Amino acid sequence: MEAESQIAKLIRITNNKAKYDAQVKKLLANKAILAWILKTCTEEFAQFDPSEIVGFVEGEPDISTKAVHATDPDLDEKLVDGDQSIEGINTEDNGLKEQTIFYDIRLNACVPGQDQQIQLIINIEAQLDTAPGYPIEKRAIYYGSRLISAQYGTVFHHSEYGKIRKVYTIWFCLNPAKKRQNTIKKIAFKESSLFGNIETRKQDIDLLQAIIVNLGDPEEDVNNQILRLMNVLLSSKTGVEEKQKIMHDEFRIAMTSELESEVSDMCNLSQGIFNDGVEKGMEKGMEKGMEKGMEKGMEKGMEKGIQGAVELLHRAGLSDQKIIDEIMLQYHLSKEEAEEYVLTPANV
Repeated sequence: MEAESQIAKLIRITNNKAKYDAQVKKLLANKAILAWILKTCTEEFAQFDPSEIVGFVEGEPDISTKAVHATDPDLDEKLVDGDQSIEGINTEDNGLKEQTIFYDIRLNACVPGQDQQIQLIINIEAQLDTAPGYPIEKRAIYYGSRLISAQYGTVFHHSEYGKIRKVYTIWFCLNPAKKRQNTIKKIAFKESSLFGNIETRKQDIDLLQAIIVNLGDPEEDVNNQILRLMNVLLSSKTGVEEKQKIMHDEFRIAMTSELESEVSDMCNLSQGIFNDGVEKGMEKGMEKGMEKGMEKGMEKGMEKGIQGAVELLHRAGLSDQKIIDEIMLQYHLSKEEAEEYVLTPANV
């Protein structure tokens, strides 16, 4: 059997990563999972049971492959969106001299109220790269702002600003730095009086909330429902049967054949990415080791090789403990030596 070429390996690894990204979005858009997201990440749904919330989601959640590019008629003609949109909403959001955004998941939700129903627009993003070179907070605020401005011409016209709906943009960061793991941040508008006493109705200013959920190790105890659910559901180290048991027993999520298949597919893909990451990390490590070994000796080369492997496995979404176990096996390190490579400030 012929050895796989470098370009063939790259295509395979990229394909696995794309499938994994798509599968994560598909799982987050499952209405049973969405119900828990809405209950734990929004104020309006906090009082409801997840079984009730499922009925408050309007239509089917729309899943799109995220793409951000400059608005250009020629480019727009080349884009093909194969996903069906929720009635009355479009996942493509563009404007003059702005960028076109394809949201991961976008949906409308209706909250029953005493006086009138509350209409919400929800955006959910799965952020695999948590060190993209810019603050995630600013991107989340930008997405939320676009969700508001896009309502002109559909939700309200001309000067009907009173009809603007509140928006949520909820971000799940799958591989955050260790110091941010198992944390949830809320960004929202807040009013303060500069002079005199004046009050504004909360619903008139509370139009945008950004929620950033930083996941952690599924084996660590965490007293928070959405962190517990997502840490298990999106883990690369928790088996299919264990995930299904926790979802059923702890979160009362019925294991339909469709959901079982989705969880199984994601587990298989995450394991594929793990194997690809190990392979690529070893290759990069050996390459760096050869280069540096010629100049500064084999010891320095091995150090660079291990650092390269750790970096790639982090980007593949593996937990710190999984990486420690793998480099201990591959490079014959003690636990203390492996932890130094993975848990030092340069690698977290």
